Amino acid sequence: MTISVDSARARTILAEATERARQNAYRVPAPMETKIEQIINHTHLTYKYVLLNGMLAKATNPAANPLVLQAGSPLEGAFDARSLCHSVVVPFEQTVLEKRLGGSNEPFLNKPARFPHLSTENAVRRGKDRETLERLIAVGEMANAQGNADEALVAVLAHILRLESRVVTFAEGRFDAVASKRAILSLLESLMAQSCEGESLALSVALLFELLAKTQGGDLHVASHPANQSGASSNEISDIDVFEADGKTARYCCEAKDKPFTRADIDHAAGKVAESGHSTMMFIYGPNARTTENLPSIVTEYEAKGFDLTFVSSAAFADGIVALAPSVSWAEITELLNKHLALMRAKEGTITHCRAALAAV
Repeated sequence: MTISVDSARARTILAEATERARQNAYRVPAPMETKIEQIINHTHLTYKYVLLNGMLAKATNPAANPLVLQAGSPLEGAFDARSLCHSVVVPFEQTVLEKRLGGSNEPFLNKPARFPHLSTENAVRRGKDRETLERLIAVGEMANAQGNADEALVAVLAHILRLESRVVTFAEGRFDAVASKRAILSLLESLMAQSCEGESLALSVALLFELLAKTQGGDLHVASHPANQSGASSNEISDIDVFEADGKTARYCCEAKDKPFTRADIDHAAGKVAESGHSTMMFIYGPNARTTENLPSIVTEYEAKGFDLTFVSSAAFADGIVALAPSVSWAEITELLNKHLALMRAKEGTITHCRAALAAV
């Protein structure tokens, strides 16, 4: 029988536990804390959410089983873990915890959370990921046996708070000020001055498309995707995709390249767009991009096939979009940057570089 975990009560418990965590006011057995620390410091994002969600559920309702992932699990103490995570944990993690777990919107849609419950039989890569799964199961079993999920929750939060914030901020005194076009271009130039394995260009292009969306009424949806991870997002066509208001119909498909590229790179990117049923693509190249290809000739060749291909430098794209952009505040720009840092699952180095670029404006 599925038990209930009250969301309102869970929010209160989570907030109170976080305040205790800031003071390191908790006590759990050393073996339990060691495993918690190892899980939180590992790179597997989904398991971090599962750990926090499970301890919160049991701290809220002691009858809940933190090993449960789906309401239909045959384990005693089954509950709707996905609903609790998406309604309580996700918004809290994105605001109060400053996206320290990665800023995922729907972590329980990831494959590791699609099993009925945590088990060593669940499919997982060998090595560190399997070790993390085993530790996660051990912590859940400890919480069930010892009845100390309330303390374990505080311990989990304490270790999360020791992670680097994944949110960028702007100078408080200027936060609501309007960003001049010169300052926006300066920010973009600073961002693209350091490639960060292509993430800086993708972030800059995503921001520019957001500004373009504002000039067109704000109904467009700009989606960026993890760099160098083709297919990592279910609706991914190119590096940055801009959809109509329905969130499904593509308006712009954009490849962002900030390293030397060849004809094969162009054909691969255009091929993905064509396979998705579209016939238009922008290829934006950054300051670190180089090629020996005859780009105008390639454009003509694709045009003959009924495919509209456009090459544009990131500097030219920035100049054109910013010139047409409406007035925006630094608060809006910061919000948009944080949105795409999360969508891209940006590396820590990229986030640090983005902070520095904002500080230099």
